[in-house]
Amino acid sequence: MYAPLQIKSAYSLLQSPNSVEQIVAVAKDRGYQAVSLAEQNVLYGLVSFYKAAKKADIKPIFSLTLQVNGLVNLATAFPILLTAKNQVGYQNLVYLSSKKMRSPEDPFEFTSLKGHLEGLALTLTPQSELGQLIIGQDGAAADYLDRLQDQSGVEELYLGINPLISQGHQESLVAFATARQLSLIAWDQVDYLDEGDAFSTQVLRAIDQGTKLTDLDLLSREKGAYYLWQAEDVAAAYQANPALAGAYANNERLVDEANVELTFKAPALPVFQQDSGLDSKTYLTKLSEAGLKRRLAGLTVDQQRYQERLAHELKVIIDLGFADYFLIVWDILKYAHDEHVQTGAGRGSAAGSLVAYTLGITSVDPIAEGLLFERFLNPDRAQMPDIDIDWPDDRRDDVLTYLHDKYGQESFAQIITFGTLAAKQALRDTARVFGLDAKEQKKLSDGVPAGKNGRKVSLQEAWQAPDGRLKKAIDRVEFGSLLMKTALSLENLPRNYSTHAAGIVISDRPLVETLPVQVGNDGYLLTQVEKGPVEELGLLKIDILGLTNLKILAQAIDFAQGELPDNFDIKKISLQDEATLDLFAKGQTTGIFQFESAGIKNVLKRLRVDDFHLIVAATALYRPGPSQHIDTFIKRRLQQEPTPKIDPVVDHILSETYGILVYQEQVMRVAAAYAGFSLAQADFLRSAMSKKKLDQMASLKTAFLQGAVAQGHPKDQAEKLFAYIDQFANYGFNKSHAVAYSQLSYQLAYMKAHYPLAFYTALLNAHQGGVEKAQGYLLEAKKLGIKVLPPDVNRSARLWSIQDDALVMGLDNISGLQTAFVTTVLEARDQVAGFDSLQDLVKALPDKFRDEKFLNQLAYAGALDHFGYNRAELLENIPDLINAAAFGDLVLAETKVKKRADLSLVERLQKEKEALGFNLSGHPTEAFQAEFDSGRVHPIVDLAEGQNVKILGMIKGVKAIKTKKGDAMAFVTVTDMTGSVDVTVFPKLFEQKQASLKAGRLIRIGGKTEVRQGLAVIANFIEELDPRQAVPTLQNQEKAHPVHSQITAETNQSKASQIGTWFLRLDEDHDQEEIKRKLWQIMQANPGPYPVILYWPATKTRKSMPAQFNLAGPDQLQSGLEQVLSKKNVVFRQKD
Repeated sequence: MYAPLQIKSAYSLLQSPNSVEQIVAVAKDRGYQAVSLAEQNVLYGLVSFYKAAKKADIKPIFSLTLQVNGLVNLATAFPILLTAKNQVGYQNLVYLSSKKMRSPEDPFEFTSLKGHLEGLALTLTPQSELGQLIIGQDGAAADYLDRLQDQSGVEELYLGINPLISQGHQESLVAFATARQLSLIAWDQVDYLDEGDAFSTQVLRAIDQGTKLTDLDLLSREKGAYYLWQAEDVAAAYQANPALAGAYANNERLVDEANVELTFKAPALPVFQQDSGLDSKTYLTKLSEAGLKRRLAGLTVDQQRYQERLAHELKVIIDLGFADYFLIVWDILKYAHDEHVQTGAGRGSAAGSLVAYTLGITSVDPIAEGLLFERFLNPDRAQMPDIDIDWPDDRRDDVLTYLHDKYGQESFAQIITFGTLAAKQALRDTARVFGLDAKEQKKLSDGVPAGKNGRKVSLQEAWQAPDGRLKKAIDRVEFGSLLMKTALSLENLPRNYSTHAAGIVISDRPLVETLPVQVGNDGYLLTQVEKGPVEELGLLKIDILGLTNLKILAQAIDFAQGELPDNFDIKKISLQDEATLDLFAKGQTTGIFQFESAGIKNVLKRLRVDDFHLIVAATALYRPGPSQHIDTFIKRRLQQEPTPKIDPVVDHILSETYGILVYQEQVMRVAAAYAGFSLAQADFLRSAMSKKKLDQMASLKTAFLQGAVAQGHPKDQAEKLFAYIDQFANYGFNKSHAVAYSQLSYQLAYMKAHYPLAFYTALLNAHQGGVEKAQGYLLEAKKLGIKVLPPDVNRSARLWSIQDDALVMGLDNISGLQTAFVTTVLEARDQVAGFDSLQDLVKALPDKFRDEKFLNQLAYAGALDHFGYNRAELLENIPDLINAAAFGDLVLAETKVKKRADLSLVERLQKEKEALGFNLSGHPTEAFQAEFDSGRVHPIVDLAEGQNVKILGMIKGVKAIKTKKGDAMAFVTVTDMTGSVDVTVFPKLFEQKQASLKAGRLIRIGGKTEVRQGLAVIANFIEELDPRQAVPTLQNQEKAHPVHSQITAETNQSKASQIGTWFLRLDEDHDQEEIKRKLWQIMQANPGPYPVILYWPATKTRKSMPAQFNLAGPDQLQSGLEQVLSKKNVVFRQKD
């Protein structure tokens, strides 16, 4: 049989638009009985290709196009084609691909082939160096073969030929092959499947090279030559030329001889190496028994029950040959415990294993929680157990290093995965190749809406979307229909490789003996096949997933060290802690793993959580499917609805969930207790029901009914119960996983309830760059009374930190600052024990960091407020100070800071938000906190699609446009202290409220939320607000936020301020409650036109009082004020 020898798939990244499945299907349709896949340097698709070929009853031929440096042109790489004839050849193919990809940028010499060509046929194609030398006829070709033989030791060598190359080239190849007794072989290069696919392939390669295409119309109509011909046409083309007929026959012979089979098998476990002298079975038993004794110490429990369960589990594990697996996982967790790494309570069904609990792999007592070992490891199924490990994401590199060092460079690897050209990316990349600029590319990609629940929307779905945004964007682009057609052809192709987030592979043999590898970006080996094929080829895969929430927990514990009791262990806290449960009951779970959404918070409040197991139930119920039973669960929980009785056996099992089947383990328990199933049989039933395996359901139903009758239950009741179980089983959640993950949530909530400052510090540090979330966390922290301080060059660390019982923002949170700049500031500050002045800061910086862009960002962020200047003064003087520094320290020290009026509130807040991502110094809407607290308006951060809402905020910007009818409307950006949202104001409402829609105005808006480009509010009501409506009384004025004071003062600025101003100084002797009370009485009794500014010298704090506290003039008040504050502290400054 004949096969085209050099077919590329999409696994030759950005070189071909066809998947291996498409290649096999088309080859079958076009009459081929064999197909050879030959990617460039890699074997990414070997397993999927093999499986697709076998399924289609086509013979898979494994080949590799390898780039090897020339023998004449030493600095240039040329392709050679290697084809595996047998298992030895396949193994050599894997070795050579791995060797090349372990140093992909380094030259690959023919000497690297020596000793690794057994079982391989080597074809020098017309594109090879020899093929090029033959064309050149410069005599060098004559020496090439001798050098090749000497350097590589090749035994089976062919010269490729093809009817598509020029007649002269064909004749040269034939003549050379004849002269050197070199066998010709029919060689076909297939880069795409159809001649019309040439354009898509050109676009792909332009994406890879970062180039643009011109003459798009001409290129798109050209037909390509390197497509997959009909098999009969290929045969005819070769047979028509007597010089090529022999080459065709050689191809057939090679394909007939090439026989490689992949062996799929259960993972071969490495033997766990340890020094006890015991075998793995005995060592596991010893560790488990010691662990059980340690776990049960001091507990009043049925010890015999635990010992019997442990003995049962150990027997199953050992009989199935999994002792080494448990020891390997135990060793990883032991490393974590020894190195004080905060690991999770467990993950998935493994939390149902008592052996895992005794070994410290999990922290969940499966007997106390009613969890089942058979849900994890069914002795009748004999499948490999799967224990996933959660790890703090900032310490995952530590465990990779440990495993690499323990198992060795050759026997440890991470697992490859592939990033794809999803809809947005396919549009952007195609648009760039078509010559569109970044703005036009964005318009196209924005035409693809966001999918719900993280689901990606396809190009076809976006094209058919009711809003027509993608169609409109395409219509505005030259060659729009061609661009869309091309993007569709590229969608979902692999674009790049990356490292799987969790998977690692370990072996006790070199991995290259089983699969191809390459070097990863972090220097560790990376498999060339994805996680499914890794396991199919018989290697042990373990998932070690980096969890941010574990990092938060670990750091919160670290931050709270000074407050924690001795020997504190978060895994030993009471699961019935009143303060923690109260936090859940009130829905105060912002920042708590699994419980942050508004929906789950509402469920918690309705549940009136007072027990840990209600948290577990909420985790299991709040998912698509079972969520329909939440109302029933809550009503029964609150005794607003009776729990129906089914059968005493069943009622007991379902009592914890009020008669609702919530957990998969309940299905298994019912089958065991009611129908006499073993737990292994019950697991088969659970699996069949949840996966709707109809072929198994019939026999299992029969067995269930027979077992139930044998247990003394009526058959009609058993029929109804089976139907009831079947109804719920599809939604049932793994209780083992729910308990383990709820423990993590509970531990985080415990830290929040008892050590909130430490919790919020860790939480904010974990969300660096997550502006919206951080803003919500800070808002909640402030409500709880936590003092939050802005960044300060004299106080801030790099990240959020705790200082003097306050939460202090770090300098890394300021956008636009290089890491090296922040490092320099921190080191300089430590050297001088703090900056005494702005001049000191500038002086301490090296020339490269005396840059306005850095210092201005510090000013905008409020990090220079400590020096006593307003932000306008800072911005005005920074250039002068930088210039002065160039003339030496003395000139810098003598440079005075010029005074000027501060920025307007709107500008100050806008610049601060640009620097920090949000306003930390405050927001005008904080003056209306009562409206947010009462629920009369919704915080922007809590908005969701499809709600009728009222929001209150400040206008950041207004974009007025004309509709197709010529009517004016607007898009308004509104911010509050939690975030920002776009508001659409249609013509009728815009006409009524246009005068109120100005940047800096405070407004209340009613409307409905919907998702367009993002979440937006469609306004149906707008009301402008007067800041004076929410001004606090004077008694609270010291606590009022300075932003509130400023907006009121700006709004009510009067002519009096142009005449004179009162300056009242509250030094330490006069900053007393009684004196401030007298001052308040004077201000209440003597209103007038003159503004008041208060000044606290101890803190260098200056406050402009709101306009309603303006006072009468000095003739009336000078004497009275001096009596209260003393003469030195009262100044009336008259303006000229």
